Amino acid sequence: MEHIKEFIISWWNNTFNFSSANAIYKSITNIILLIFSFLLLYRTLYTIIGFFMRGKKYEKAPMDKKYACVISARNESQVIGNLIDSIKRQSYPSELVTIFVVADNCTDNTAEICRNLGAIVYERFDKNHVSKGYALKFLFDQIERDYGILSNDYYLIFDADNLLKKDFIEQMNNAFYTGYDALTSFRNIKNFDTNIISAGYGFHFYRKPIVANRARSILGVSTNVTGTGYGIKSIHLTKGWHYTSLTEDAEFSADAIANNLKIGYCEEAEIYDEQPTSMKVAFKQRLRWRRGGLLAFVKRGPKLFVNFFKTGHFSSYDMYFELFPYDLFSFIMALCVQLFGMFYSLATTGSYDFLIFLKYLGGVILGAYVGSFGLGILILIKERKKMKCSFWHKILYLLTWPWFDLVSIPITIVAIFKKVTWKPIIHDDSTTIADIEKKN
Repeated sequence: MEHIKEFIISWWNNTFNFSSANAIYKSITNIILLIFSFLLLYRTLYTIIGFFMRGKKYEKAPMDKKYACVISARNESQVIGNLIDSIKRQSYPSELVTIFVVADNCTDNTAEICRNLGAIVYERFDKNHVSKGYALKFLFDQIERDYGILSNDYYLIFDADNLLKKDFIEQMNNAFYTGYDALTSFRNIKNFDTNIISAGYGFHFYRKPIVANRARSILGVSTNVTGTGYGIKSIHLTKGWHYTSLTEDAEFSADAIANNLKIGYCEEAEIYDEQPTSMKVAFKQRLRWRRGGLLAFVKRGPKLFVNFFKTGHFSSYDMYFELFPYDLFSFIMALCVQLFGMFYSLATTGSYDFLIFLKYLGGVILGAYVGSFGLGILILIKERKKMKCSFWHKILYLLTWPWFDLVSIPITIVAIFKKVTWKPIIHDDSTTIADIEKKN
């Protein structure tokens, strides 16, 4: 107890110290960070629920709704056939499932492969408006023109490298029957064991149910969709698809929640996704994610903020902080403290011990690593059965996965100043859904 008392007294004295200009600046910064920590304290509850509880299960519903599987593909001839095969193997009645593909600026035979497999294909050639969002906008416009958006009850959006677990649509249907406007699924990794890069992505996506989705679904809070494997009720697409930014998923999520739509989470609906295996590709992808996230916060954040105070819906509050770049904000605040201290020391004493700054930087890196590693232990315990690799590989990936979080700050800084354009990720993993079923 004495040690705890000393710690509290020390913390109080350091946080509320107004003895000098430098101390005042540190105190103000600490108070601001303390306020934000309080505002985000609810995420601790999310993690506790996500780790100790199971995902929400939905009662079996009638399989009578029409589903359209929507795929945006750019030169995906190596993998898209496997996705379509996994859709055709679904337990859901095949006569109620239609596959639509937009072959977006393709120079290979993606369109031909899809047509031969029974998909309805539209080819798009537009080098001025390049992104998955623009491709989806084009595809939904064509569906409206030729069939009518309401000809299907729900639209499921996939990337060409995805594979669907056999009961994916059936599970999504069970959840949609409870009244959700949109729904996201569990994102598994089909190339988890390739190297530390793909494994790092795996830990990242396995983290999402623990720190957010599982708790949100249990507590009745809307979640956000992430890239692929999500569905939307057709009524919400009658006015078209308007999300064409670098991260159309974040933009859609923020807009939907700001308009009081309910985005649910169906953990029993599972897809398998291919992840990058090189740091160069990972950096480019993360740069696009971060730039798009920042733009989504600037564009949609104010609407979420206003909607929270207007309606009191916690989902808007939660989504606002989902987009808010807190890691960058806290890093800049802490960095400014060090810089202010340096200039203050130079101005008052004429000298500064740069070892202090190096120790601080090392402490930040070490703290970030320890935090990610600690969370990684929870991820490994909770999701270890989904990690198809040996025990020692799991330990290796646990030790190395914090790279995913450590590069976030430099990537975010680059994203602020660098013009980022959407570029496709090359997919070449030939794994089929049958291969995955054998492993399981």
